[in-house]
Amino acid sequence: MVVHQQVEDLRERLQLLQKDRRANVDLLETTKLNNAEEIKSLREENKELRSKLTRLHKSFSSSKQQGKNELATLRREVLDRRTEYDSLKLASGKRMRELINLRDEAKACELEATRTTQDDTPLASQIRLLENRLDTAMIKYNEAQSI
Repeated sequence: MVVHQQVEDLRERLQLLQKDRRANVDLLETTKLNNAEEIKSLREENKELRSKLTRLHKSFSSSKQQGKNELATLRREVLDRRTEYDSLKLASGKRMRELINLRDEAKACELEATRTTQDDTPLASQIRLLENRLDTAMIKYNEAQSI
C-alpha cells in the first residue's frame, strides 16, 4: 500500500506540475501575443513617424529654398532703396548748396539796396534837389498850358 500511495502522490504531483506547466505555457503565450501586438503597434507608429519626418524634410527643404528666394529679394530691395537714398541725398545736397548760394545773393542784393538808399552823399542830395526843381517846373508848365 505504501507503494500505491507513493504512486498516487507522484501522480498528483505530476498532475500539479502539468497544470503549473500549462499555466506557464498559457502565460507565455499571452505574453507572446501581447508582445507581438506591441511590436506591431510600434512598427506602425515608427512608419507614421518616418513618413512625418519625410514630409517635414520636404517642407523644410522647400521652405528653405523659399527663404533663400525671399532673402535674395529682400537684398535686392535693400540695394534698390540704398541706391535711391544715395541719389536723393546727392540731390538734396545740390539743392542745399543752391539754397545757400541764393540766400547769399539775396543778402548781397539787400545790402546793395540799403547802400543806395543810405547814400547821403552831396551828389545824391543834389540829384534829388534837381529832380524836385524839375517836377516843380513841369507843374508850372502844365498850368501855363492849361490857361
